[in-house]
Amino acid sequence: MAETIGLDIGSHSIKLVGLKKTSKGPFLSCFGMKKIPQGIGKEDISSISILLKDLIEEVGIKSKKIRLTVSGSGIHIRRMTMPSIPKKELIKALPWEIKEHLPFPVETARIQYHILGEFVQDGAKKLDLLTVACPTDLIDRTLSIVNGAGLEPTHLDVSAFALWNTLFAYDRLKIHETIALIDLGSEKMSLYLFKDEILQFSREMTPAGADLTRAITEGIPFERDLIFLHEKAERIKEEVGILSDIQEGRAADEKLDLSKISFLMRPVLEKWAGEIGRSLDYYRNQFYGERIDRILLTGGGAHLKNFASHLEGELRLPVEIFNPLKETLYDAKTIDAGALDQVGSMFTNAVGVALSEPKQVEFLPVKEPFWYKFQNEKWVSIAVFSVIALVFLGVIYYTTSQVTTLERERAEKMAKVTKLEDLRSRLATLKEKELRMKQDISLFPSSTITVGPYREVLKEVIKMIPANVTLTHLEVQSEAKPFGKDPQASKPQEGESQENGKKVLHLTGLAFGNDIHCLTAIAQIIEGLERSPLFSHVKLISTDENKLYNQLAVEFNIACDIDNSQ
Repeated sequence: MAETIGLDIGSHSIKLVGLKKTSKGPFLSCFGMKKIPQGIGKEDISSISILLKDLIEEVGIKSKKIRLTVSGSGIHIRRMTMPSIPKKELIKALPWEIKEHLPFPVETARIQYHILGEFVQDGAKKLDLLTVACPTDLIDRTLSIVNGAGLEPTHLDVSAFALWNTLFAYDRLKIHETIALIDLGSEKMSLYLFKDEILQFSREMTPAGADLTRAITEGIPFERDLIFLHEKAERIKEEVGILSDIQEGRAADEKLDLSKISFLMRPVLEKWAGEIGRSLDYYRNQFYGERIDRILLTGGGAHLKNFASHLEGELRLPVEIFNPLKETLYDAKTIDAGALDQVGSMFTNAVGVALSEPKQVEFLPVKEPFWYKFQNEKWVSIAVFSVIALVFLGVIYYTTSQVTTLERERAEKMAKVTKLEDLRSRLATLKEKELRMKQDISLFPSSTITVGPYREVLKEVIKMIPANVTLTHLEVQSEAKPFGKDPQASKPQEGESQENGKKVLHLTGLAFGNDIHCLTAIAQIIEGLERSPLFSHVKLISTDENKLYNQLAVEFNIACDIDNSQ
């Protein structure tokens, strides 16, 4: 039995499966997954290629030929009706028909189609098509990763058709039934609706799994290492999941308040349910107006504890986890059944692309033989004319390149001269500023110099400021002087010393985010001030909503005493 390798390169992990076709159905020969570390970005192609190469070696796959999907946002799927014309003419006509519906220039995408059927309308034959537009940069990125790992791609598909292929192969689609498939990944959540075994509607949504992890990180205090913080939040998400009504108390390993974690996760979960509900309502209203029979949940988020039951309660529809690996034949001596149960839903895309039939589109570049274009005299004449034109252009290019080189050298030298003149002017300006600053400093009497632990104060304040807070004002005053008055009134008289008397620290700033984020950040600052030995008598003077920014912000004012004895 020949082995087919299916590969899915996601934003969070790389999944790989090996399938063999048997008379009883697909047989799972191997599977493996490798998480992409937090510090590796999408554009770091070489690092991802190394991870893929390591995964191939760990799984023990010898074949270099693989089938894979394009992963990323921006893939556009649209159902269209076109005249029944030859395939070469059809592929040329599709960009003109679909470009008005794309959120990006059609020139930056590759267009493919899948024929759903053929019918006659007004005496003319028509084609019922699913048209797929995929950004070229996504295709190039995917192929670069695979080539960097030394693999040879034989088929390049999109996730929608891979999932459709999996549902079809595992008998999840029925005539006269409407199925919603939710693929919950790390960076995006995709919704696909199938009616009468045909893909009718697709949509990409956010938030996704990574947003839930980021929400959990806000409930982990006193952790500055971002990579370790992310790993800890991922572990909490996998172990705790969505809290049920009977769960309470603290996590055993992390010593965290589960009620607080649940509170932080709630906005993301509500937005998930809201986006899915609105998409289902849009489908009902705009397309067929029929009910949704059931929802299938797949992807990395499908294994989140209690998520299926939570979504079922929110949408009031039957929800079940779709795990194709659990239903695939395998050798119990080489495959761990427990692992299939825990992570099987993450491999749905890889399984679908490994199955060669029946739903697919092809995004691999077509390689035509070189002499294909010279099959008749017309192309021969064009080729001869092209060679002559190239020779002529070569002569012109050689002549003009010399002039261009001289002009470039002159421009570089002139730029250096201009830069030197600019530096000279800036040096003169800096000297003038230095002279003025020395004159201004000489005007201040020595008695106005304030002595205090201000270096330590600044260090303490910097450590306790959260990421979503911006300080707009920091001032140290004598206790008797009110905050916010005329600056002239706060200046000391000649001969007056500020060394004596208690000092008061005033902090004014802006906290960004929703109400919970803002109040949590302000509370964190107050708690840090109270814990520090440098401060005492911490007071929240005022808070007020600030509407000057394009997101929600709360302006606050905090005051506390500075202990001069430290």
